[in-house]
Amino acid sequence: MTSTVSTPRLAIEESSELAVTNASVAWWNDYVALTKPRIMMMILLTVGVAMLAATRINGTIVSWLVCLNTLIATGMIAASASTLNQWFERDRDALMPRTQKRPLPSGRLTSIEAAVFGWLLMIIGSVYLWFGANFHAMLCGLATWAIYCWVYTPMKTYSWWNTAVGTLPGALPVMIGWTAAGGSIFDTNGWALTAIVILWQFPHFMAIAWLYRDQYEQAGFRMLTKEEPTGIAAGWHAIIPAVLLVPLSIYVLQPISVVTWIVAGLGAASCLGQAAASLRFLRDRNNLTARKLLHSSLIYLPAIMLLVVVRWGIQ
Repeated sequence: MTSTVSTPRLAIEESSELAVTNASVAWWNDYVALTKPRIMMMILLTVGVAMLAATRINGTIVSWLVCLNTLIATGMIAASASTLNQWFERDRDALMPRTQKRPLPSGRLTSIEAAVFGWLLMIIGSVYLWFGANFHAMLCGLATWAIYCWVYTPMKTYSWWNTAVGTLPGALPVMIGWTAAGGSIFDTNGWALTAIVILWQFPHFMAIAWLYRDQYEQAGFRMLTKEEPTGIAAGWHAIIPAVLLVPLSIYVLQPISVVTWIVAGLGAASCLGQAAASLRFLRDRNNLTARKLLHSSLIYLPAIMLLVVVRWGIQ
């Protein structure tokens, strides 16, 4: 009799524990979603590459602890910016199919929870970056956060220039890594690497703006693809930066030998691939060419960052 009674009770207890565990995992996943982990990984990639390039070009030595501190602190600041961006746009996100399942518009997290989470990440991350790296790195981190949260995000509802402004916080993490590794905030090499990320974002975001133009309009966002609906302007905004990346990439890779010229040639080739996708989109503006442009841009940035690592790894 005791065994008969205890077995269902044990099953209920195990079921309750499993439910609590699943709820905890879901709660954790929602907070992780607020940080936009894929974007964060791309940001940390540029930070790490910038640190390597700075040490090689400037001849500085940076400990592994400073590198680790910089990556963790930058990740926290980036997570804060993404969280507060979603907090600010929670009502508009609820209007777009591509974003309505996010933790805030879906109601899985409250606006207060997101706001507290975002501000804590910013405060802790900024202090951590100051003491874990240096003051200039912290200033670059704060500039990135401030422009993204309080200039770019609100600007999306009243000017299509938000895309151009948004390229700045998208690229400034390069200067976080550069200055954390002892590079000067006024160094042209650091800003040239930053400019690569700035220019790369134009083809990338023009493709996204075209693919989701109707959803952006429904949510009240001002995008170039709705201000000029033929897509010709978006096409030119993609192809011109893509072409400019060719000489800029060669400048950043600084070829001085046969091997480094080969690396620079690969960099130019990766640029031309993205430029060709931009040209196809300009000539034939549809979802297929836009998606191919998006895929091309997602290949280009990791490729050029890898080539920078190879170039300055072999010097």
